[in-house]
Amino acid sequence: MVSTVKLRKQGGSLAVTLPKEVVQELGVRAGGSLHLVQVGPGEFRLTSHDPEAVAALQAHEKVMHEYRDVFRALAK
Repeated sequence: MVSTVKLRKQGGSLAVTLPKEVVQELGVRAGGSLHLVQVGPGEFRLTSHDPEAVAALQAHEKVMHEYRDVFRALAK
């Protein structure tokens, strides 16, 4: 799914309204929290996962990258 949203000024920040379909897919509601996770230069992932889960996934990615040759050898 690709959704385009408009930004609007709210105080010193920018605000965005999420389409109903995106809210349902994320499983969030008013008053809930969302997290922006940077996945590349100028690229972010919007997620409803808690920061601890994000940190665990980042640690996993680091280990997988660091030991990729070992994992490949073990998979043979």
